[in-house]
Amino acid sequence: MRDSTTVLMFCALVLLPGLFGNSAEAQWLSMHEDATLTTYTERSELIQMDRFVNVAEMLDYKRKLRNEEGHIFHSAVIKAQYNCLDNLVRIYTIEFFEEPMARGTLVNTQKIYGPWKAINPRSVEQQLKNFSCTGKK
Repeated sequence: MRDSTTVLMFCALVLLPGLFGNSAEAQWLSMHEDATLTTYTERSELIQMDRFVNVAEMLDYKRKLRNEEGHIFHSAVIKAQYNCLDNLVRIYTIEFFEEPMARGTLVNTQKIYGPWKAINPRSVEQQLKNFSCTGKK
């Protein structure tokens, strides 16, 4: 009985955190940078489902901002879904963090479940969609 308890403790303490990593542990891949922010995606967060891909994208701002609810943040992680065939995107969650690179306190979470929207062909979002659907930058 003691051995099975030890194995369960090992799984809980060592294996589970690796399976359910958080944003601070993510390995973000830079996709675009401009004067106000750097946009990243997380390759290990790409979940392909037929013609759809669920993704995690991070917006890492050069300075702190305030959202509509008044929360001050320095970075945001967006969970979105791309329709690879029809060039559409919808956002379902945005998490705001007080520090750069999705670190520090999670200051606000917004569950959106927005409608499908067309992607501008010359946008950063198009680059993110192409990478998410093909795995190539």
